[in-house]
Amino acid sequence: MEVLVFDLIGKMAHFRKYYTNSSSLSYYFPPRTTITGIIAGIIGLERDTYYEIFSDENCKISVSIKTPLRKKINTVNYVWAENIKHVNLSMKQHTQVPLEIILPEDYSKLIIYRIFFAHKDPKIFEKVKEMVTKGRVCFPPYLGLSEFVGNIEYIYLGKVEEREVENVEFTSVVSVDYIKNNQCTIEPLEGALYIKELMPFSFDSKRVLKNSPKEFIGEIKVGKIKIKGKCKIYIIEEIGEKLVFMEE
Repeated sequence: MEVLVFDLIGKMAHFRKYYTNSSSLSYYFPPRTTITGIIAGIIGLERDTYYEIFSDENCKISVSIKTPLRKKINTVNYVWAENIKHVNLSMKQHTQVPLEIILPEDYSKLIIYRIFFAHKDPKIFEKVKEMVTKGRVCFPPYLGLSEFVGNIEYIYLGKVEEREVENVEFTSVVSVDYIKNNQCTIEPLEGALYIKELMPFSFDSKRVLKNSPKEFIGEIKVGKIKIKGKCKIYIIEEIGEKLVFMEE
């Protein structure tokens, strides 16, 4: 399998949890639906036109966290508007909403999410590859909110090696289903902080969730998840990555 690897980089991030209401809580890393939206934007696909193109049957996605992360809640002002006529009254009417922001643990550094992408349609893969390897985008990527504009940085293009191993330290996030299906367990790792996120997974052509939300395990301090048991993994020796795709 040929895979394209690039980094999504920014100073702050907010990936809103779909089940929050009055407070805008955030995932620690982007859901698959967000990642496919970023990739669609890179090659210039319009909103709501790409869900089948990047469905879980057509492409594989993985993500790893490359920066130690923390969260902070700030209160922001939003326009209080029930319809477009109310927007012009925004100076008089507003509402304050707590917003959970993802930040690097060291404020002098940037947030880095490493994205792994493969697609069974060679034409789509070539389009994404051409843009990413040249550092170009049609629509600028952002880390969840339009205020958090990001950049992409090309990392690797090539084959991944598929192996069956016993006991491994993943560098990517791992789905709970994958751990259960392989009868594995998560082991403690010095300095690690594991988090579990319930995330939307894929949309149909009408932007309705096609699959049930899935749970994923991420690690936000040392960038590795230690798994005990026998499982299938994908290895990219050149950049030291051991990953599993979110679809598995």
